[in-house]
Amino acid sequence: MTLENVFIIPHGDEIIDHPNRNSKELWEKIRKVTADDSSHTLIIISPHGLKLSNSIGVINTQYLKGHLTLKTRTIRKNYETDRPLASKIASSTKITQEVSFVTSSGPLSVFPLDFGSIIPLTFFGKREVVSIGQPRFWDLNGLMEFGKTLAVIAEDYHKRVSIIISADQAHTHAPDGIYGYSPESKTYEELIEKCIMSSDLSPLLNLNQEFIDKAKPDSFWNMVILKGIMDYTGKKSILDYHYIEHYFGMLLAHLY
Repeated sequence: MTLENVFIIPHGDEIIDHPNRNSKELWEKIRKVTADDSSHTLIIISPHGLKLSNSIGVINTQYLKGHLTLKTRTIRKNYETDRPLASKIASSTKITQEVSFVTSSGPLSVFPLDFGSIIPLTFFGKREVVSIGQPRFWDLNGLMEFGKTLAVIAEDYHKRVSIIISADQAHTHAPDGIYGYSPESKTYEELIEKCIMSSDLSPLLNLNQEFIDKAKPDSFWNMVILKGIMDYTGKKSILDYHYIEHYFGMLLAHLY
């Protein structure tokens, strides 16, 4: 049918707990941006889920299930995997790999959802889901090609599909943060904002591993995948909200 929407949604606990004005405004913005999504299936790529050393893991269990206990509430999520779509994605490139297993109770296996998936999915109604683990290997061309392939498959699929890029930004903004302080965090944060506002993610390809290690974004690899999606579809990006939550950056955007 069509690739309906592509969202870049952060996953900090603060989005749900609302400890300050910025986090409450971000929550409201996410609700507004996602309100009209009518996809049948959500593809979500999370940096906190499955990680494979040299490939992109596409989870193809019957169910995806998880719970997350925060300061103000506990979130419980249970989804069925869109298994035909997961299979298509897993077999689409040399760097994608299907991940499935059979439990002792039979073939209806369950894969645990991570917080980087649970928090963004909270803003959507019941859907089928395809969960993909964000890769962290340094094959930028391969990641862009995967983004293009993902867009092709989504556009050709017989159901409406939306893609969620789950991503926080730099994590070294504060000396008392869990990763300490690095000036590269501010540089990365300003760069990613400029890239989204200009609909041009190509400056990210000029960054090196040492810089990324110092800024510590969990978004970088997903942003490279997003570039591939944008290159293929010709879609532009809109920056919806961006702020620094103590030591890390949270940015909300979508394509149109």
